[in-house]
Amino acid sequence: MKEEKHVLLIAYYWPPSGGAGVHRWLRFSNYFKENGCKLTVFCPEDAAWLETDSALLEKVPDDVKIIRRKVFEPHKYLGNTAGTGFTEKSKPSLFKRFVTWVRGNLFIPDSRVFWIRPSVRYLSKYLKNHPEIKTIVSSGPPHSAHVIGLRLKKKFPNHHWVADFRDPWTQIDFYHNLNVGKRADKKQKSLERECLQTADEVVTVSTHCASGLEEIASRNVNVITNGYIFPDFDPTKVELGDKFSISHFGTMPLARNPLVMWKALRSMLDENPGFADHLSVNLIGVVDYNVMNSFKEHGLEAFVHVSPLVPHAKSIELQRKTQLLLLAANNSGNVKGILTGKFFEYLGAKRPILAIGSADSDLARAVHKTECGFFADFEDVTGTKAFLMDAYQKFLENKLYSTPINTEQYDSKNLAKEFIDLL
Repeated sequence: MKEEKHVLLIAYYWPPSGGAGVHRWLRFSNYFKENGCKLTVFCPEDAAWLETDSALLEKVPDDVKIIRRKVFEPHKYLGNTAGTGFTEKSKPSLFKRFVTWVRGNLFIPDSRVFWIRPSVRYLSKYLKNHPEIKTIVSSGPPHSAHVIGLRLKKKFPNHHWVADFRDPWTQIDFYHNLNVGKRADKKQKSLERECLQTADEVVTVSTHCASGLEEIASRNVNVITNGYIFPDFDPTKVELGDKFSISHFGTMPLARNPLVMWKALRSMLDENPGFADHLSVNLIGVVDYNVMNSFKEHGLEAFVHVSPLVPHAKSIELQRKTQLLLLAANNSGNVKGILTGKFFEYLGAKRPILAIGSADSDLARAVHKTECGFFADFEDVTGTKAFLMDAYQKFLENKLYSTPINTEQYDSKNLAKEFIDLL
């Protein structure tokens, strides 16, 4: 019988944490046992997560061992903005700008820097007491997880370390918002390069992200995308309501402002007064004040409804009940490499997707490959309007559905197998 492989995963985001960062490895964890692996997860206890979702605890497989340790997080006393992608409810105060400077220049690699030393100390003892564990996986951001992996690799050079980058490090879209000085920037990039070059394998979620990391490290980077456990249901049986609803789930910083959609909707309202009776845009999550000003400037405030984030199960339910799903990529930084887990959840909802981003991007290719809706470049008002008009006509005829293809490559079971084969 083949010997069971024991794997240690270092992950800051793990249930009861909510938010996008938790789902990649929560889904992968379902398939370790059937592939001959025993997974142990090292994660914080009662961390300063921006979102919590206790219902996700029920999705953790019984065969996964969880190790929780307290973590000191000074940023929560200064105003916990880590992970928001710089989504501001109002113009940042002088104090908040100071906190951002502290975060970018004193907390290296990130605001979870004080998680590193006690974790390395604890895990060094744990690995000595559990010699069956020979493989370490670090999941970041926060990239403090990779620094923990780096230090453990130096202490245990015969262990196999895989660094999984769910997002880039210094190439992430909001890095410039941290106001990083020259000295701190040099430290960040040096630490980033050391992690990338020391890891036995580096993994990331898209080809453009891989290219960026390869340029830094001068080495091969593997691509294993985010994925989803696709449900089997008949979308024609779902009650959709009587509104032409367009819904976005998750935070919407200024960089994700769907300006091309606001312009298209304004034009449709001007040309077809009856459209106003049906239109409803739902932004579910934290919305930047600049985005709110933007849709108001286009005279859309009567049609746009902003509501707080909801638990993940509720989000999935609501995604299936909307006419169109809106996915806006950040118009900054690594825009060509953005292929978020939200896209795959949207595929599972089986509703048409309006995706906005850069034409030459991983997201654009994924939308075209799956035929799940329409991809609009940031400036393509004409194409966006044409798609929305066609979708609206199908809505009136009760024929607005989506039948995405080629989704098997994004099934979490297949992706977990890819990751385990890499181990």
